[in-house]
Amino acid sequence: MFNGHDLSQYLMCRVHKPIMAPTKPTFEHISGRHGEVFESTYRDGYDLPVEAVLRSEWRREVSEVRHRLAEMLWTTEPAPLYLPDDPTMYLMAIVSGDTDLGEITDKCPETTITFHVGDPDYYGQRRTMTISSGGTRVLNAGGSRPTRATVTAKPGACSTWKIEDIDTGEYVQLSGSFTSATTIVLDMEREHATVNGSTAAVSVLSDYFDLSGVTHLAITSGTAAIEWVERWL
Repeated sequence: MFNGHDLSQYLMCRVHKPIMAPTKPTFEHISGRHGEVFESTYRDGYDLPVEAVLRSEWRREVSEVRHRLAEMLWTTEPAPLYLPDDPTMYLMAIVSGDTDLGEITDKCPETTITFHVGDPDYYGQRRTMTISSGGTRVLNAGGSRPTRATVTAKPGACSTWKIEDIDTGEYVQLSGSFTSATTIVLDMEREHATVNGSTAAVSVLSDYFDLSGVTHLAITSGTAAIEWVERWL
């Protein structure tokens, strides 16, 4: 499944899937010492090759199937890619390089479609939770990697509104003439805030924070809907 399209109706596939994304550790040579000193490591993007054979019993159908596949595979930005062995999680991927669909048209051999995965995390279940002022609320982010949420708040009548991670002390705060009709949206991933659809500034000490494991959240007034997607190694 790619970008909402079921490719299995047109292709038989075999995926060469790594256990995890490639890692790139860095080391530093210290003058006068043998060996190296570890500095850091990060997970890199990678190519995911998919061996595919066109499903078509009649040669006159091949051209039509080819065009349908091209429409399914073409995107202008990464899209969700579900792999056959793990239908509950997806990668953000985009087709890269030559798809060799013309070669399939001529002889129907096995060919390779390459997806590039820039974000090494897997994405799982989309989850939501509503919190209210007057105490803390426990949120279990799930997954094995930190994730970032979208917060949609109805702050009520106030001049300052804040959401805080009680465990770390990180928070995002906005000031304004808020009313019962005000809607605040915080996109923690893009670090962007709006008030009633217009871009809004947050306080200087605000820090768009991650959700990781069990988190205790609090808001100063009103209610807030928290929406996030689990992230996994």
